[in-house]
Amino acid sequence: MLGVISNHAASSGKLGSITLVGAGPGDPDLLTLGALKAIHAADLVIADRLVSKEILALIKSELKIAQKYPGCAHDAQNEIYRWCAEGLVEGKKIVRLKIGDPFVFGRGGEEVLELRKFGVEAKVIPGISSALAGPLAAGIPVTHRGVANRVVFCTGMGKEESIPDIPAYHPEQTCVFLMAVGRLKALTDDLTKGGYPSTTPVGIIERATTPHERTIRGTIEDIVILASEEKIRPPSVIVVGEAVNVLSKQEKHHQTIIPFRRSAMSLESLSKACEPSGEGSES
Repeated sequence: MLGVISNHAASSGKLGSITLVGAGPGDPDLLTLGALKAIHAADLVIADRLVSKEILALIKSELKIAQKYPGCAHDAQNEIYRWCAEGLVEGKKIVRLKIGDPFVFGRGGEEVLELRKFGVEAKVIPGISSALAGPLAAGIPVTHRGVANRVVFCTGMGKEESIPDIPAYHPEQTCVFLMAVGRLKALTDDLTKGGYPSTTPVGIIERATTPHERTIRGTIEDIVILASEEKIRPPSVIVVGEAVNVLSKQEKHHQTIIPFRRSAMSLESLSKACEPSGEGSES
């Protein structure tokens, strides 16, 4: 898979570099300065399919987008490794751009370990995980005194598309599920079997922090119907627990759609300031 790296390193000892960068939940304003600087310094950006168009628009170098879909994730991941190997051998500065944070259900650790097998140590720049930014953008505090004193982050899809176990129920617990909207019915069934009351509030935030953000609220009992009616799609964050309705003035069971309000600050001047100076930089 990455054997070409070993052969090249043995013959010349010179390779490019690779940085795993967290792209955050979608709004370019939520990129870290480190992420923005890395993107502008890159010769090649290999991005996740779900990285927002607004962030992809900031990329001025060569761009490859991984086509990882359910059922073909293994082949797509091997393609990513091949692109990394080719770029490293060509001496390129590579940014592996991952939605959210690379180490929060982003397979970032797996990619670091794979690269280490061939003597390549990847730098990692954290990003804001949608597990935190999604609920916040929708007005859902995942912890709240007297309501939620613990929060559990879960994936809806385990290794080789297995279904992970549901956390044990606690009345003052918030569960945040990523990559689970495609199996929402199975998730609510598992929650019910796990002892969660059918009236437990559930919120789903679609495309959090982007201009296309939508939020629906319901309960374990009716959220599947609401999501179907609103045609909720990935990427979405699912929040389960009483914290869902803490700041909501809506009546129980009423579905709400709340747009994310971006800051008035433009990224243009900041983006230019982060571009590399000297020869080779764009004017």
